[in-house]
Amino acid sequence: MPQAESDQRAPWWFVPFVLLVCFGLLGTRSLNEPDEGRYAEIAREMVETGNWLVPHIWYVPHLDKPPFTYWAVAASLSVFGVNEWAVRLPLALAGLSAAYATFLLVRSVAGAATGRLAVLVFVTSALPWVMARMLTTDIFLTQFIAWAIYCFWQSWRSLDPLIEPSAVSSQPETVADEDEADPEADTRGLAAKRSFAWQLGAWAAMAGGVLTKGPIALAIPFLAFGAMVWWRRNSPGPRGSVLLLGALAGGTLFLLLALPWFWAVWATVQDSFAFMVKGQVVGHAMQGAAKNRAQPFWFFIPVLLAGLLPWTPLLGWLWRRAHWRSLNARTQEAWLVLTVWAGLTFAVFSINTAKLMHYILPMFPALAALIALRWSNFALEAGRALSPLAGEGQDKREGRQTAPTPPWLWRVLPTAALLPLLAFPLACWFVFKVQDQMWVKVAVTSSGLLLLAAWWRSRKWSPALCARWAGGIAAVSLLAVASLVPLVESKLRSNQTLKPLGLALRSEFREGDLVIVRHRIPQGLPFYAHPVISATRRPYLSGLPEHRMPFEFPGNRTRFGDRVLKDDQSYSELLASRQRVFVVGFKGSFDNSHLLAHGKSLRLLTVVGDWELFTNY
Repeated sequence: MPQAESDQRAPWWFVPFVLLVCFGLLGTRSLNEPDEGRYAEIAREMVETGNWLVPHIWYVPHLDKPPFTYWAVAASLSVFGVNEWAVRLPLALAGLSAAYATFLLVRSVAGAATGRLAVLVFVTSALPWVMARMLTTDIFLTQFIAWAIYCFWQSWRSLDPLIEPSAVSSQPETVADEDEADPEADTRGLAAKRSFAWQLGAWAAMAGGVLTKGPIALAIPFLAFGAMVWWRRNSPGPRGSVLLLGALAGGTLFLLLALPWFWAVWATVQDSFAFMVKGQVVGHAMQGAAKNRAQPFWFFIPVLLAGLLPWTPLLGWLWRRAHWRSLNARTQEAWLVLTVWAGLTFAVFSINTAKLMHYILPMFPALAALIALRWSNFALEAGRALSPLAGEGQDKREGRQTAPTPPWLWRVLPTAALLPLLAFPLACWFVFKVQDQMWVKVAVTSSGLLLLAAWWRSRKWSPALCARWAGGIAAVSLLAVASLVPLVESKLRSNQTLKPLGLALRSEFREGDLVIVRHRIPQGLPFYAHPVISATRRPYLSGLPEHRMPFEFPGNRTRFGDRVLKDDQSYSELLASRQRVFVVGFKGSFDNSHLLAHGKSLRLLTVVGDWELFTNY
């Protein structure tokens, strides 16, 4: 089989493997607080109320984020019902979409085999795998940024006929009639049209990103592509005029796609413009401390090192001058775009005061592509490093200097793939204090033994075999963690699930009973407690902080009306009444409420992590 043909044909196992990694055990874990519960409940309320314009949580406006994530999840819930699998299906599809965009970009530079390697790195890296099944906006943002940069890249490559001599120009010149077609002009015209279309696609993807998480979806693709254009600013040909025309048309398309929702919400919901623009965009960094998100500037360094496992060891040999000099012009352009993409994402979020681990997720497709391009042929590159001539670092096929990698680097990869399986039970034991479940000790011991076995067995593996085993072991390790999480999901402190609490409330509640939420809002509780909590049956709220959800949006306290108990006296009167009252309270609420019940006995129904459910009967 010719090499070009074999390069295009994927191994039989590759697509099933990727689908298993992306979709395996997708619905086995309950929704975690606060993010998953909040996003899922907003989507569920869209389906329940039919209001897809203004996101609501607990049936009052919630405009912290644009609506795309809610729309995607609500569409899935509408089709597949209200369940965890339906909630996470759009996430898995977004992760798969980001992987495919990365594949197409890398394939256009170095072929399909290298593109598949980029997909393998991306889908088996720890942070992308986790965030493709954890409901936040970040995997959707990552998808749109990946597609925007791919479309920009294709728009640039489509302009090659404008600067490269065509096959027609190499033919002997002949005298042509005025009506005779000009093949070279037709080729150039077609190239300009293709570039224009790709730019429209890039601006459409950025519009999707802005409807997901705001202006950052514009900044990263625009600056990454702009860096490459500036670097090639002296290249011949009329590229500049085509790019400028595409930017004008693309910017117009962007405004038509992205602005209508914002205008409609600002016109519909009072104070929404000030809250979204001043509070969420301008004031986001300053709110880091207020929302417990303020972190030091180096916060994302360990996040990157852990999130890229098992491929983290390759970072030390990724950017090397010898390797850069060995690249042809096209690959250098791609390398520059990918490096700016990754570096800019890391720098922007590191400078920002507000930091959460998943904020740097958009840089991972770029890292996967860089790793694939750097080691597009594991056997050749690392095999040279294992040979006696490794010190020469000379690629005889190309005649260019390359940067050899040390022999031990490839052996580390299969071992690193087991670290998530070892880290999870250790975190359960030391961080979450889950010390009463035997599986924690068994998992630590087993994963430790497997880690030693992987290191020992990899001594005789080729670099290509080490890479394949690293991807396979990482997939098994991550899926094993996914199967273990349900055992401790109610013990994860602020990230616990509220599912047992919601099911207990539904089981005990009878028509005519009252529900009170005390001290803190359980954001995702209605997802599991509906219809006990619904648009027509909202609970009373007691002792909630004024600066936190759901009161942080202007006017929400007024929208709850008499459902907000003005003081502890009002709470006490409901507890002492003859009507049965259920209280969903944060830890300590049950003990504190005894003093306010005027001697009436309270009964604790269940404790789920930090939450309590009790009643006055």
